[in-house]
Amino acid sequence: MSADRNGNEDGVLDLVRRCVTGELPPGTGLPEEETDLLKTGLLDSMGWVGVLSALEDATGLTNVGNPWPENLPQSIRSLVRVARESTPQSVSPLLETKTLEGTAEKPAAVRLGGWGYALGSERIEARRIEEEFGLPAGTLQLQAGIETVCRAAAGEDETVLAQRAAESALEVAQVSLDQIRLLVVTSATFLHLPGLAATLHTRLLLPESCPALDVGGACVGLLQALAAAEALLGTMPGGMALVVAAEMHSRRLHPAGVPGEFGGLFGDGACAFVLGQSSASAGKFGEGPRFGGFVAGCSGTYSSSLRLTLQPSGELDVDFKGQQLAGAALSELACVLERLERQSGYSLSAVDYFAVHEPNPRLARLLAPRIKIPPEKIPLVTASCGNLGSATLGVSLCSSLAAWRGRSSPPPPALFFLAAVAPGLLWAGTWLSFPSEVISPPPM
Repeated sequence: MSADRNGNEDGVLDLVRRCVTGELPPGTGLPEEETDLLKTGLLDSMGWVGVLSALEDATGLTNVGNPWPENLPQSIRSLVRVARESTPQSVSPLLETKTLEGTAEKPAAVRLGGWGYALGSERIEARRIEEEFGLPAGTLQLQAGIETVCRAAAGEDETVLAQRAAESALEVAQVSLDQIRLLVVTSATFLHLPGLAATLHTRLLLPESCPALDVGGACVGLLQALAAAEALLGTMPGGMALVVAAEMHSRRLHPAGVPGEFGGLFGDGACAFVLGQSSASAGKFGEGPRFGGFVAGCSGTYSSSLRLTLQPSGELDVDFKGQQLAGAALSELACVLERLERQSGYSLSAVDYFAVHEPNPRLARLLAPRIKIPPEKIPLVTASCGNLGSATLGVSLCSSLAAWRGRSSPPPPALFFLAAVAPGLLWAGTWLSFPSEVISPPPM
């Protein structure tokens, strides 16, 4: 989009006004063009991201005003200026990124056979969290969409929740522990040695010949763990893998150490998945969903949006630019899903379930219209349990799989898209489908 200074500015102004009006509280009149929408409280940070997202949808641009120019008021007049100065070539370099080579589905397909999750057993209302962090009443629910957060009780930690999730996944898959030949674990909050993979391996009494691998990635950690497990299973004919993500934010992000707008979003939880090659899993989950290719990358442009540093004292130093991070996360999640659409051959409209990382529920609600899908296709798990870090996508996938399996027996063919972003800005995605003889990609 590029507006002519002489003839097109009125059209841009009208467009900006419509986008702003769509995010203002009901009954709020349109402010003056020079009014700073955030400083006056007319919009909160997520409402501002909604305005930018609406502008992008209407113009075909991406990352409009993200990052926002320093010292520029966040007003209608400034939005007009930023929109007029934006061009598709300058704001969207990542759209030209090619998908990773070698990510086509493997001849020996890896399938998903079991899944499960466990949440911290204490459910805390948003009102109490706001009091703990000294936030104004209604901040978490109105600005982020968080109603309750699940926190670990005394005696619960990453290992306890990981074990519960793993046992649930093994039960669904009808697989015993002695059949697991690989354990892959991810966690951003487990800061001990031995690592969580070795600790969980011992707790589950897995065979000594079963390797235990820790994978990083924070909010994309689960996808990176799944990709690692899929690749390693190719070297283990007949093998099965257990993939686990577990986070314990309540012990790290406490009110004395982090901003409430950040720390108040997070909960504690874990998820687990059992993977196996088709030949190995025949008779157990040989007809289960099959993993497609993985896409992944890193957009360093937004690496400063969120930085967490462990100080020598053990305290956590948090540098959090919430508005910039939310805008980047929304745009990049949409880009990841578009990449999956191109690589898989399935249109987004044909996807039955979307399991995505949800920094907060409001961002997930903005994503649905952005990619033009019904909002009910994205389970809003963070509204009731909080942001679970690497486990968020896994709990969302578990919810989608439970809904799919509950539709009928046997379950109908279905298609799942998975996408996540993390500090860095790391991004990753994959898809789950049934064998080609059961479901085929529709024409784009």
